[in-house]
Order: sequence, then structure tokens, then C-alpha cells
Amino acid sequence: MSDLRSIAGRQYELLFGSDVIRDGVFLELSELADGVRDIMAEAFFYDELGYVVFNAYRLEIPYPLIMWLYDAVLKEGWPLDEYKS
Repeated sequence: MSDLRSIAGRQYELLFGSDVIRDGVFLELSELADGVRDIMAEAFFYDELGYVVFNAYRLEIPYPLIMWLYDAVLKEGWPLDEYKS
């Protein structure tokens, strides 16, 4: 699954994928510029552990993009109510 949005003249993509090594699935938020995908943030759901971790790869990410990623996590039905350490 991939979803594209344009905000303030910039192109962004939300990409769903699977990671066998980390044993889970992810939603990746990237900026698209000049044919290059620059990963900004990720939400990762660990299948075995049953929780979600958010990772940011930039110091500043516009709030509408964070909410887009968060809403996508909710649509996937991933649990956000507790963290198991």
C-alpha cells in the first residue's frame, strides 16, 4: 500500500511494508524530491511483542504529516494503548 499527499508544494508518501528480520510491519513516511525517497519517520508494529514503536529520522516533521502517520496506524488497527517493556 502506498498513499501520496502534497503539502505546501512538497510531495510525501506513506508506504506500508513488512520486515522479516524485525518480525513486523511498518508504515514509512517519506518526502519525495527529484526521484529520491527521504524517510522522515516510521511506525513499526512488532508482531510477536504486540506493540507499536514510532521512530523519527528528522528533527522537524510538520504536524499534519505526523497526524497522517498516526491516523494510518489507527486504520491498520495496531494497538496504541499500552507499551510492554
